[in-house]
Amino acid sequence: MILFIYGTIGSLGILGLSVYFFPQYQSELFFGWFGPVVSGAVTIYFVQRESKKGLSLITKTLVIGFAIKMVFYGAYILILFKFYSFTPIPLMCSFASFFLGLHALEAVIIKRISQSFKTNA
Repeated sequence: MILFIYGTIGSLGILGLSVYFFPQYQSELFFGWFGPVVSGAVTIYFVQRESKKGLSLITKTLVIGFAIKMVFYGAYILILFKFYSFTPIPLMCSFASFFLGLHALEAVIIKRISQSFKTNA
């Protein structure tokens, strides 16, 4: 979890720089950052909780999490587009970049957890 916290702090720094250079899009940039961070934090929390019980539960958690994330991201984008008036291009650019970056970080964390099981076996 500590690696994800560092990644979140780093992404918050990138968000701050983005808002500094594009202050007219601060809401769009924030909402593009917020969804992936919340989703990633919840995923890492549940993966680490299940990793204490066994490696096979990690896979089950990831599959369930994938389905929940599809619904979450769909609802998140739909709610933003329906109830908030903004410029969509900065939101989607922010969302896509933070989505890719934080999911890559999740993959690294999950790989480390899996490798820790291999070294302990």
